Amino acid sequence: MKTLITTDPENATFEAKREFAADLSLVWRAWTEAELLDQWWAPKPWKTETKSMDFRPGGRWLYDMVGPEGERHGSLQAYEEIEKEVFFTGQDAFTDSEGNINEAMPVGIWKNTFAATERGTLVTSFVRYPSKEALETIVNMGMAEGLSMAQDNLDELLATLTSSADNGKITVKAIVAAPPAKVWERYTAPGHITQWNFASEDWQCPRAENDMRVGGKYSARMEAKDGSWGFDFEAVYDAIEDGKSFTYTMGDGRKVTADFNDLGGQTEVVVSFDAESENPREMQQAGWQAILDNFKKYAES
Repeated sequence: MKTLITTDPENATFEAKREFAADLSLVWRAWTEAELLDQWWAPKPWKTETKSMDFRPGGRWLYDMVGPEGERHGSLQAYEEIEKEVFFTGQDAFTDSEGNINEAMPVGIWKNTFAATERGTLVTSFVRYPSKEALETIVNMGMAEGLSMAQDNLDELLATLTSSADNGKITVKAIVAAPPAKVWERYTAPGHITQWNFASEDWQCPRAENDMRVGGKYSARMEAKDGSWGFDFEAVYDAIEDGKSFTYTMGDGRKVTADFNDLGGQTEVVVSFDAESENPREMQQAGWQAILDNFKKYAES
């Protein structure tokens, strides 16, 4: 998906939307961590060099856009409101070499919003300028073209980061039409686990136990209904953020992480696990996805 740009001269606003094929948490990091921003924020052949960054309400990101001949143009983002992996707001301005705002240039008031989608993450950047003339100045400077080119860079960077992160790991996900509290309960309570923890209708989960604390044990019996085969799935919890995420280690040493992302009335469930070597990755992913799809169906009922 390319960047969709909309300008409204009468209201002096600029909006850019783009969907990225990467998980929300990774896209958020790419917009909020200096070492990642430096790799994509500037349209080629320019590059970004961070001078300082303090990503918090009241903090700011001070950086230079550096041209191919070594020319530099200073800029800053001053952060106001931040809700992790949902949005952040602030001001965007040009600066001198000391980081002082250039009052002769337009200052934008912006909000970047992040939303998980079935294919990745939608980022919406909305900027308001003090006047129609200020917006026109920014547009004539090539903001639309520059941002689109920079977000092309981000697409490439995310593909690289995702490939590296996925080396040895498999991720499955589903968006459940239920609030996080309900989804968390149905995913972790033993009485619920037995209702969905199987990949097909000819399998079942007759019992489950869940001592949900760091060091606590999770176990579930999974078996074919005809009794032809079955196994016990066991793991020990390494980390838990109640209602949001957990990580456990399975009996063979492989790790599993489950994240529950609030989408405002819906919940994105993302499960990442270390692949094993006995079965093809495609088979492993299909099996875990089938179980998660079964959970989605149950949790929405």
